[in-house]
Amino acid sequence: MSTAEWLCTECGATNRKLVPPGEREVHDRCVTCRAKHVVTQGERPVRWEATAKR
Repeated sequence: MSTAEWLCTECGATNRKLVPPGEREVHDRCVTCRAKHVVTQGERPVRWEATAKR
């Protein structure tokens, strides 16, 4: 497992999710505001990109 760290697009909170090896996209909720996001692998191994899921 690796850690995907991402920033909430709604409130800016830092979130982390454990991701299985080889995964490039996961779905998660912000721990602070509970907004749903699609999180995709970024250029850096730990920092991933988040897009709000409506």
